[in-house]
Amino acid sequence: MYVTLSVILHFIFALMNKFTLFFSVLTITSLSLLLSCGDAPYQGEILFSEIAKVGAMDKTIAQLEITGMMCEVGCVAKVKKELLAQAGVSNVKIDFKKGREFNFASVEYDPLNCDAKSLSSVVNAIADGKLYGVKSIEVTHFAPAAASTLE
Repeated sequence: MYVTLSVILHFIFALMNKFTLFFSVLTITSLSLLLSCGDAPYQGEILFSEIAKVGAMDKTIAQLEITGMMCEVGCVAKVKKELLAQAGVSNVKIDFKKGREFNFASVEYDPLNCDAKSLSSVVNAIADGKLYGVKSIEVTHFAPAAASTLE
């Protein structure tokens, strides 16, 4: 009876070691894929433009041109989460296509609480600046016809 129990326990421990090894390799592979989100991010001067348009209501939208986003699940979610966490940001939409050098974040925000350059700093600061870089910012201020002031 002891020999049989010993053999069974040995088999169970051997099987557990194989599963442990399998999940360890799977975890390491997954982490390396998540952390290697692409080439070095853009770190040059950020091009900035600002325009006014007539709209139904007052709102300000900044479109950020972002490098380094390689995956829709991890990269897009992280950028969106960090931008939404900023005071004054009410909406973030990410235009992402795999393999495209630049992707875009459209950020609706209150210019009394934050500005577009601080939003770009948030993106650039993710992972200590090693993943994403903002190349350009285009800010559009929408206002009813009588209130448009930047024209």
